[in-house]
Amino acid sequence: MIERPSLKALRVLLEVRRSGSYATAAQRLGVTPSAVSHMIAALDAELGGTLFEDRRRARLSPRAERLVDNLEPAFQAIAHAVGQYRAQRASIRVSTLSSFAVLWLIPRLGRLRARLPNVDILVSTDLRPVDLNAEPFDCAIRWATSPPEAPGLMTLPLFRERLAVVASPRLLEGRGDAPVDAPVAALPRLKARSRMDDWSLFLGDDGAGEPVGGITVFETRSQMLEAAVAGLGAAVIDLNLAEQSLAAGHLVDIGDRTVEQPVGYYFLCRRTALDERPLRVLRDWLVEEAGAQAGMSG
Repeated sequence: MIERPSLKALRVLLEVRRSGSYATAAQRLGVTPSAVSHMIAALDAELGGTLFEDRRRARLSPRAERLVDNLEPAFQAIAHAVGQYRAQRASIRVSTLSSFAVLWLIPRLGRLRARLPNVDILVSTDLRPVDLNAEPFDCAIRWATSPPEAPGLMTLPLFRERLAVVASPRLLEGRGDAPVDAPVAALPRLKARSRMDDWSLFLGDDGAGEPVGGITVFETRSQMLEAAVAGLGAAVIDLNLAEQSLAAGHLVDIGDRTVEQPVGYYFLCRRTALDERPLRVLRDWLVEEAGAQAGMSG
C-alpha cells in the first residue's frame, strides 16, 4: 500500500503558499509558527526535498506550485461538503477581518444574539479574498475602495473609514492643552503591520517623520489599539473601530480633525443565500448598527 502524506500536512502547505509565510499560515491555522515549520520540513522530506526553492523564505518550487494548484479544488470540495453537512443546523458562517471582528463586531454581537438565539454564529477571520461560491461561508465583510463584482453577488456598504489620532488619557497627563501637532510630535507612535502608511495619510508626508520616543509595530490594528490603551503611544485608527474604547474613556481623540478615506467596509453574500431568514436578519442588523454609529458620530 502506498503511503500518502497526511491531509493536515498538505493543508499546512496550502496555507503557506496562500500567505507566503510560516507565521501568517500559523495564525490562520491556530498553531505556532514552529509547528508549521516542523510539519513543512517533514512533508518536504517525505516528498523527496523538492517542495521549495528557498524553504527559509517559504518560496515553493515550480513543481510544488503545480501540486498546490491541484490541491486547492480538493480542499475546497472538502470544505463545501462539511459546510453542507453543518448547514442542516441553522447557522450563519461569516468570514471577516481580524481587527474588524475584535474591535467592531464582537462588542455588538450580543444584540444580534438576542435576535437569533437559536442560530449558530461562526466567525472566521482572514485577509484574503473569499469565494462565496466555493467556500463554506454564507457571507463576508471586507475592506475595499469599491465592492467586488461577481454574478449573483450582493454587496452592501456599511461605513467608510474616518482616521484620527488616539491615545490613552494617562499618556497625555501633564502635557497641557497644547495644539494637536505638539503632542503628536512628542509622543511615541504605534503602527499595525497591515497599515504602515496610516500616519502619513493623517499627517501628510512632511509630518510623518521620526517621532520622539520611536515607533512600535504590531501585527494587527486590534493589538495596536490595546497598546494605545496601555499607554504605550499614540495610534492612527479608524474611529469606527475605536468607538468602544473612546466611549469607555480608555482612549481620547487628540486631533482636531478626522481624515475621511475612500475605503470602507462592505457586506457581501450570494443573493440566493438571502432566501434564508438568519442571513437576512444579520444583514438588517449590520445596516442598523452601522447606521446608528454614523448617527452618533455625525
